[in-house]
Amino acid sequence: MGELYVKRELYELCINKPLPVNIYLQISSKFVCYKTKGDLIDAKTFQKLELQKINNIFIHENDLRIFLKWHLDSLIDVQEEEEEETTKEPPELSNAKIESQRAMLDIFQAQHPDKAIAQAIKTSQKLILEIMKLPFTTKALNLLQTYSKGSVDHSVNVSVLSVYLALQMGYANATVLQTIGTGSLLHDIGKSKVNVFDNDTQEVIDLKLKEHPLLGLNLLQEEKTISSEIKSIVIQHHEAYDGSGYPNHLRGNSIHELTRLISIANYFDNAIAKTQGSLLERQKKSISKLDREYYKLFDPLKLDKVLKILKLGI
Repeated sequence: MGELYVKRELYELCINKPLPVNIYLQISSKFVCYKTKGDLIDAKTFQKLELQKINNIFIHENDLRIFLKWHLDSLIDVQEEEEEETTKEPPELSNAKIESQRAMLDIFQAQHPDKAIAQAIKTSQKLILEIMKLPFTTKALNLLQTYSKGSVDHSVNVSVLSVYLALQMGYANATVLQTIGTGSLLHDIGKSKVNVFDNDTQEVIDLKLKEHPLLGLNLLQEEKTISSEIKSIVIQHHEAYDGSGYPNHLRGNSIHELTRLISIANYFDNAIAKTQGSLLERQKKSISKLDREYYKLFDPLKLDKVLKILKLGI
């Protein structure tokens, strides 16, 4: 029986991090060892692979668990010193990255007394900071900044919260967590293409804003580095479990599993922002609305888990 290999995405390779296992390429139906354990993939090598249109690498099936753990650890290993390229970014985006460190202040306490919860929040923040360094997400957030700064803040909040909820719910696969983080970070990118005029009534503006999931999908269609799962999150994040959402009135499990989680985080952050009172009062009111008034909009199994996690977090 021959060796068995598992296909992974090229972007899962972390630049300048020693490889934990051998990496293979498929050439003429054969698997050829490209890099061995301990080797580094530098930026120039990675770019060369992209130019050669190599979109996938292969891992021996026995090494998959090691590779996934390395990938996740590399994503959340944020350098204490700022990278040089940060200074080249628009000031607003750099500020958004800095403020993402306190993004959860609008949802949880700055220093949560429960160490496990505090660590999960910190891990979520670090992962989102790493995703924000990726070229396309940097470009996308800068584009969203032209719509409103509040939209960038909201996107960061939703992404941190979504990853936090996913970790607490037992999602451990590095690729899945990156998909959740990236999809939630980009979920409102279509708002940057909504054209609103001074003489538009609020009713007209609301109708135009309902187009943003489709506009967001259109923006991502030509991006080969953006997975179909991320695109599903962007187009579906306003779909509702009871079929009352938009743009396609999807119902139940026809909505992507990860979108069903992110849509709850999206609602909760919006509710926190719109509710009056102290932080604790806003938290409790928003949880109550999720539980009593809007439960039909969400996957009941996921909502039940999310409510328990949120109640532990406040």
